Amino acid sequence: MTRILCFVLLASGVAACTTVGITTKPQPDAPLWSATYNVPYTVMANCLAAQPIGGFTGVPRIQPEAGTATVTLALGDGMQLAINYIIQRTGSGTSVVQWRRHLTVGGWEPIDSDARTRADTCGGLS
Repeated sequence: MTRILCFVLLASGVAACTTVGITTKPQPDAPLWSATYNVPYTVMANCLAAQPIGGFTGVPRIQPEAGTATVTLALGDGMQLAINYIIQRTGSGTSVVQWRRHLTVGGWEPIDSDARTRADTCGGLS
């Protein structure tokens, strides 16, 4: 009887994990900050990629059909990190920039303010 009960509980747990994995999508993390700029999204993306922060290079991906762009930070050897600017077209000549950093190891926090300063510079605010 105990073996049957253990088997049923184990099977139920596996089924629950499988069902959740199939029917739900993971929710993306909220951006650490976001701001609106009076700059077209393509100009903003290219500026952010051309002016990397913290010694990282910027890798731009512009998707004209969606009106979005992503600039991913990468190491000098080209390895891309889970650190991104997400730029969205919001109107004629305006864009919203979001900053997302999935790395949570201590010591990454200063890059957040550096990223905001860089976006403000590209957006003509400083």
